[in-house]
Amino acid sequence: MSKEVKPTPESGARFPKMFSLARNRALKRVAFWVGGVSLGCFGIIALFAGLLGGHHGFTTQIDRGAKIQEIVLKNTRNHGGAVDDDGVYFLRAEGLNNAKPVETAEVLKFCQDELYGDENLSGSHVLEDVAGGQRAYAYTFYLSNTSQEKDLEYTFLLNLDSYSSPSNSGSKNPYAYLRVMVFANSDMTQHEHTIYGALSDQSTGTVDGGAEDRRECISDFVVDHDLRKPTVKDGEVGYCTPFGNGMELIREDRRILKGETVRYTIVTYFEALDPECSGPHPQGASLSMSAHFGD
Repeated sequence: MSKEVKPTPESGARFPKMFSLARNRALKRVAFWVGGVSLGCFGIIALFAGLLGGHHGFTTQIDRGAKIQEIVLKNTRNHGGAVDDDGVYFLRAEGLNNAKPVETAEVLKFCQDELYGDENLSGSHVLEDVAGGQRAYAYTFYLSNTSQEKDLEYTFLLNLDSYSSPSNSGSKNPYAYLRVMVFANSDMTQHEHTIYGALSDQSTGTVDGGAEDRRECISDFVVDHDLRKPTVKDGEVGYCTPFGNGMELIREDRRILKGETVRYTIVTYFEALDPECSGPHPQGASLSMSAHFGD
């Protein structure tokens, strides 16, 4: 937009009163507009700064509400987590750091070999490559209903709090490749789980999901890299359950029975075998997440 050239008074002359008032009003409007735009831009920058930086770890906490006073977090089946000044339970652990992509099949094998045999599983477990680099991160904790009289409803919320991929600036966000595997079992011998992933930005269709099925496929042990083909192998379904494309990845309403303890294991990794994704994979990526349990 071209800028209008306004006349200026001769040297030593005073601005007419009406001209001065109009100019002041114009300057105020410009200042207000610039301030609003700057504040909006600052807000956007702050949002992305939060997602692209910060501590990389895993925080779990009770968002205390009147309905869930009797739900507590535990590090192990028998030992409770830390409690803050308000009596709110929380746990803290390391998260996925300096990681490279890995196939879902390798993550499942890691879980089966390293996690499934321990009924008292707790804490952090890391899938590493031969060079010691991280490929997947698993964190186990327990949720208990201390009431012996009533079942309780609660909301499970999983947030992506920060993400960075310093060695691969082309991978601007983690969503295309990020996978989250959630185990929630009250029978400690069982390992039922759900694999979550963002909806695909392509609609090329699947073998049995239809042309408009945009769920991400779970990679197979052997797959044709040129096809978007879901797999059903060793009890695995062929699709990821969709999660959000923002800081809030998962929000689900759940129930915990009276006196029940549920073992949660949350596994995070970047999928290496995704025929749909043509952009750069995250390399040396780190992220932090937080799991919340509330009303």
